[in-house]
Amino acid sequence: MAATATISLPGEVPEQWALGDWTVPKGRYLDPDFLALEYERLFPCVWQMACREEELPEPGSFYEYTIGRQSILVVRQVDGSLAALHNACSHRGMRIIGGAGRVDEFRCRFHGWRYGLDGANTFMFMEEEFAERPVECRNLRAVHVDTWGGWVFVHMGDEPEPLLDWLDPLPTLLAPFNLEGMRYAWRKSTVVPSNWKTLLDAFVEGWHNVGTHPQMLRVDEGDPPSARPATVEEFAHGAWTPSVMYRNHSRFIYQPRPFTGVVDPGRAERVSRPEYFATMMAYQNKHIGSLATERDVRAARSLVGRDIDGPVFPAYLQACKEFAQKEGVEGYPDMTVEEFNAGNGDWHVTPTMVFLVEQSCLLGYRMRPNGDDPDSCIWDVYSLEHFRSDEVPDTKWEHYPVWRDHDWGQLITQDLKNLGDIQRGMHSQGFQELWINMKQEGAVINHHRIADRFLFGVDHGEPPPFEM
Repeated sequence: MAATATISLPGEVPEQWALGDWTVPKGRYLDPDFLALEYERLFPCVWQMACREEELPEPGSFYEYTIGRQSILVVRQVDGSLAALHNACSHRGMRIIGGAGRVDEFRCRFHGWRYGLDGANTFMFMEEEFAERPVECRNLRAVHVDTWGGWVFVHMGDEPEPLLDWLDPLPTLLAPFNLEGMRYAWRKSTVVPSNWKTLLDAFVEGWHNVGTHPQMLRVDEGDPPSARPATVEEFAHGAWTPSVMYRNHSRFIYQPRPFTGVVDPGRAERVSRPEYFATMMAYQNKHIGSLATERDVRAARSLVGRDIDGPVFPAYLQACKEFAQKEGVEGYPDMTVEEFNAGNGDWHVTPTMVFLVEQSCLLGYRMRPNGDDPDSCIWDVYSLEHFRSDEVPDTKWEHYPVWRDHDWGQLITQDLKNLGDIQRGMHSQGFQELWINMKQEGAVINHHRIADRFLFGVDHGEPPPFEM
């Protein structure tokens, strides 16, 4: 379906930013004016993931979420509920507090005005010298807040649709995974020299895996496996990761490859063995730090040498569950293979949230613009796991202003090395638009189609149904 096929709301996309038939103009990634529109019309009008509930463990716990010039405080109330507040004193607009921590009240250090955890003004010096105004004008302005899956979401608009409606179909498909029962294994943040959508696009399609991560075809070659460029013949063994597009979101899934060329039968037999699968899980645990836990690696290794009736993967899921239950992991998902397949994949939750979900863990990303520079963004990356209650680690956000100053592991480093060159390449006079793979890069164009509803009042209609 052409992106311009159906327009049901009044409005028009300026020609320089108009989507084509599976093409995206580069100006949507490079133009400061386009970034300014995102700040004005997109981010204030959609639900955004601010933090995890575990970051607000007790009354008075707060977390500052920023997007551009907007700063929002998410605060745990005395009764255990959550409030979200614009982080600006109602007197002269001063930013009240930053970062994360715990307070008994909020105090503006400019003139000493004080606010309760709910944002209500509790003290203003020489109140009698101010003109009369409604009492609510004294308070910190509230922001809509809600939770799902252990995450806290905020919305700066006046009357947002319910969070669960916005997230549909995630709450239904991911309910068996018990995401709210997961906890941080680690969490890191850095600055990347690319537009936030350039970074987003790198993580919402799996088609780049053979080109960028060729070692994933060779995990049994050593530790780490060789990252030499894949041969043309090796591309035949790359995973097929088609996009599934929804009204507000997208994901890619792993499917049997519809490939009719010559496939090496020896390699196909080798990678089907439990020992190859166990090596793959060990690689993910060591070099990504997620997608497989230490417990999962032991579960995978327990299958080596066993007589497995059928594919390895269902046996692996069962072994992971048995290991977790035996070791006392409370709330570990007790799901069928069908339930796993219905929710597993790489999800993009518009606009800034991406995660890859497994039975035992989750690898999550958040991409945000970095100020007014369209060539820079902030990247938050973290891993969640189902832990036994006495083994949950005490994590903090690790911040790296320069991404090269940290060892991200082989796979993530490969992605980060790409991003600066992608952004620089888009500035070339020889490049004008992204040309999108209709099967495996649908998520890339879908998030632009979704954004057009908010940026320009243009509705491209329901995305095409998923077809194999």
